[in-house]
Amino acid sequence: MSNQRMADRHPQKAIYKLWLATRFMVFGVGGFVLLIVCWVGLVSRIDDPREQFLHPAVALPLVLAGALMILFGVGEWGRWAYLWVFFSTPLVVSAMLLFPDSNWGNSKEAGVLIISLPMILSYLVVRQYYRWIDAKNANASAESSPLPSPPSEKQK
Repeated sequence: MSNQRMADRHPQKAIYKLWLATRFMVFGVGGFVLLIVCWVGLVSRIDDPREQFLHPAVALPLVLAGALMILFGVGEWGRWAYLWVFFSTPLVVSAMLLFPDSNWGNSKEAGVLIISLPMILSYLVVRQYYRWIDAKNANASAESSPLPSPPSEKQK
C-alpha cells in the first residue's frame, strides 16, 4: 500500500506525523541552535569582557529557553534530567576554555571525543535513571492496584 493511500485512509495519523516533524524542526533544531549560539555568546563575553556579542543577562535565559525548546521538540517534556545531556558538552567545552594552554584539542579525534563523549555518557546515565524511575512507578502502581495480581509461576 502506498503512503498516499495510507494517508488518505488515516488523515489524522498523517497530520500527527506532520506535527511531530514540524515540532522537531522548529523546537528541537531551533532550540539547539539557540542554545549553542547563546552559549557561545556567553563564553565569549566571559573570555573577553569587552566582547559585545550577547550580554550574560540575556544569554543565560536564552540558553535555558533553548534547552527547554529541545525538550519539547524531541517529545521529552517533563523529563528534566535530560537537561544534563544538553548542557554537558557546552560545560565541558567551557571548562576547556578556562585552560587555554592545555593540549586537549591538538588532534581532530581528541576534539570530537571531547565534544561528543560528555553528551553520550550523560545520555546513558539519564536514560538509565528514567528506566529505574519507570520501573519503580510501575511497581508502585501494581502494588496499589485494587485488582489482584495474576499468579506467578512460583505460586502454581
